[in-house]
Amino acid sequence: MAGALVQCYNKGCGKKFSPDENDAESCCYHPGPPYFHDAYKIWNCCNKKSTDFGTWLAYPGCTRGKHSNVKPEDVVRVSAVKEIRPEKEDEVIVWNGLNKPAERKPDEAREEVPIKITVNPSAKAAVDSYREQHSSAETSDELKIGTPCRNNSCSQAYAGPETFTTPCTHHPGQAIFHEGIKYWSCCQKKTTNFGAFLEQPGCETGTHKFSRSEKVDKVREDHFCANGMVTINVYCKGAVYDQVEVKSDGQLLRAKIVHAFGDKESNLVYDLYGEVIPDESEIVISERKVELKLKQQTPKSWPRLQYDETMS
Repeated sequence: MAGALVQCYNKGCGKKFSPDENDAESCCYHPGPPYFHDAYKIWNCCNKKSTDFGTWLAYPGCTRGKHSNVKPEDVVRVSAVKEIRPEKEDEVIVWNGLNKPAERKPDEAREEVPIKITVNPSAKAAVDSYREQHSSAETSDELKIGTPCRNNSCSQAYAGPETFTTPCTHHPGQAIFHEGIKYWSCCQKKTTNFGAFLEQPGCETGTHKFSRSEKVDKVREDHFCANGMVTINVYCKGAVYDQVEVKSDGQLLRAKIVHAFGDKESNLVYDLYGEVIPDESEIVISERKVELKLKQQTPKSWPRLQYDETMS
């Protein structure tokens, strides 16, 4: 008569067995330890893996041997159904949530400084060559009909010399982004809605400011964090190296980029997720893009590029 059944603690088995009927082929189990990496659960012995914990636990063993009723000291129960051996404590990755954004500095503690610019030799050569080839064809500063006024919040387009006699209602100050609030420094009408901020009518009347280059608000860009740096790639061909200006106070960054060999201009504003060090940052102008290489105050990965009070 078979003896009383006992529990097998081999990983992947979980069955009960009779000690009197336990041979080298009785148990099908995983001899290797479990391994967890990038959401995958993996058996090290056979490399069977899954992102679903239940599916992973249900994988049959890959090795035959004897059942074992010896319970390892570090076995823990999972969902009161299966048992696995956990990783050692110093190998366990602890998730504490996303990195938090930098604390917003008060306005009086902010001072914008220019960031140094490095020009790739091939980018400079391309612009110089373009200028030489078009010097005789385009020396005129004549404005095209439809050229928009560059003053903030003015929607007037150039319709001829008489346009200069019309009033220009605009914001002479700078756009300020602070702790989720958007406002113009000249009149300080504050809002959290970006659309409402853009639609605020100007607070001062003056003279229109037109430019031959087309104003482009949206350009293709991406960013990444690595080695204590945040790099923003702004993809624009033919950036005019002596008409690129980038300033930052460590949290707000402003970039004026004239590109397409002078035919287009983009004014970009970034309310950065974290804090950067302008004096240790660099702008690199290449033939097809402008790289904003920003030194992080705290070298941590950013979940997004810009600060958003609703998600902080």
